[in-house]
Amino acid sequence: MSKQEMRKRLASLSFSEKVKILEKLRDRSLALAASGLVGGRCPQKGK
Repeated sequence: MSKQEMRKRLASLSFSEKVKILEKLRDRSLALAASGLVGGRCPQKGK
């Protein structure tokens, strides 16, 4: 799916559907942060 097609699809969604997508993205971000895969410093590089 091209970027324009994705934008059109997202624009056509209702507000509540967009909120559901944002909640899923937030949950995914929190899960990644809790797992330590994202958001931390690289142990070899930083002090």
